[in-house]
Amino acid sequence: MAKQIDSKSQKVIKRVLLALLIVFSLASISFSFFVLFTDIGSRGQVSHAQARGMFTAFIHDYIDEVHPQRLPLGRSWRVQSIDFTSNNLAVVEATDGQTKSLLEFIYVIERPNVRVMKINDMTGRDMQDAKISLIRYLDFLQREDYDNASALYGGPIARLVPYGAPSAPLPQLLEGYCEQVSPAGKCLVFSIGDTRKDPVTGTYRFTVMYQNPDSTKLYLASGKEAFELQVEARDRNTFVVTSLPFD
Repeated sequence: MAKQIDSKSQKVIKRVLLALLIVFSLASISFSFFVLFTDIGSRGQVSHAQARGMFTAFIHDYIDEVHPQRLPLGRSWRVQSIDFTSNNLAVVEATDGQTKSLLEFIYVIERPNVRVMKINDMTGRDMQDAKISLIRYLDFLQREDYDNASALYGGPIARLVPYGAPSAPLPQLLEGYCEQVSPAGKCLVFSIGDTRKDPVTGTYRFTVMYQNPDSTKLYLASGKEAFELQVEARDRNTFVVTSLPFD
C-alpha cells in the first residue's frame, strides 16, 4: 500500500516538473521572438529623412575612403553638394580644390551603419549628355525632321517668328529658319570642334562647322565659318539647345 502511494506521488511530481519545463520553454521561445522582431522592426522604422541624414553624415566623414579616385598625399576630397534623386540614391559632387567629381551612390541603411552598394562615376557625363543632345538636334534639322528637332530646342521662340507666321508651330518655324538662313536652303551636315562649360553660368558651349552639299566647307557671306551653339541643363538628366544652327 505504501509503495502504491509513493508511486502516485512520483507520477504527480514528474507531471508538475514536465509542466514547469514546458512553461519555461514556451516563455524562452516567446522572449527570443520578441527580441528578434523588435530588432528587425527598429531597423525598418528609419524614415527617409533619417536615412538621408545618416548618409549625409557618412559621406562627409568617409568621402576619402569610398571615393574611387585616390588623391596624392596631402590632398583630400570635400563634399560640395548632395542631391537625393530618389530613395537610396544620391548624387554627390566633391572637389579637392583642383579637380571636381560627380558620383552616384546606391546605398542602404543597416542601422546604425550605412552600406554603399554601388558607386557610379558620373564625372564628365554631363558634358557628354549635352553633346549628344546637340548632335541629335542638328541631325534632326539636317534630315528635315523638324518635329523631333523642336523637342530639343529650348531657346526663345521670338527669334524664329521672322521665319514663319506668328502663330505657326515650332516645327514650321525651324523649317523656315533652315530654308531662309542657310545658303543651301536647308540645314547642313555638321562637325563639332571645341567644347567647354562656362564655369559661371553652367552653359555648355560647342563650336560647330558645316559642310555644303558639294562637300565644301560652309562660309557665310560675312566670312563666318565657325558657329558657337549653347546647350543648357534643365535638370540633371535633360539638356536642351538654346541656339539656332547659324548663330
